[in-house]
Amino acid sequence: MKKYLTLFAGMLLCILLTQCKKDEMAVPESDVSLVINKINLLRQSGCNCGTEYMAPVPNLSLNNELQNAAITHAKDMAKRNYFDHLSPEGGTPAERALNAGYTGDFRAENLAKAYSQADQVIAAWKNSVSHCKAMMDAKSKEAGVGMSHNYWVVTFGNPL
Repeated sequence: MKKYLTLFAGMLLCILLTQCKKDEMAVPESDVSLVINKINLLRQSGCNCGTEYMAPVPNLSLNNELQNAAITHAKDMAKRNYFDHLSPEGGTPAERALNAGYTGDFRAENLAKAYSQADQVIAAWKNSVSHCKAMMDAKSKEAGVGMSHNYWVVTFGNPL
């Protein structure tokens, strides 16, 4: 009987350890589509960017070309280990949008690094006056988001 209890206790311990291990290995939220939804929630309610109140503005729509520009830049920064609006060759956010086929007016680009969840990224941008104002810019009508290895990019534009 003692042998069975020891075996049962061992199996139970193994199950518990496996379950704990599973919880530790849970993949962090990285669904970039949440970023635009969360920015839109902020735009709907309005917010303070520093000491300046930004009134509610219309929602952003997702634009595939801006999305491709954002994804490409996030992947490039992750692959080549840099963090900047300018590529090492000097490429600008507006050039990336144009190269991705965007025909509208480029408005802004927000970057973040080392965050694993969309909520963290939005909070960081909201706490930065310039990034907050970019999210709340009424002239921005559409956006695209990219993330690669905890490098986040959102590119804002206005269709012509």
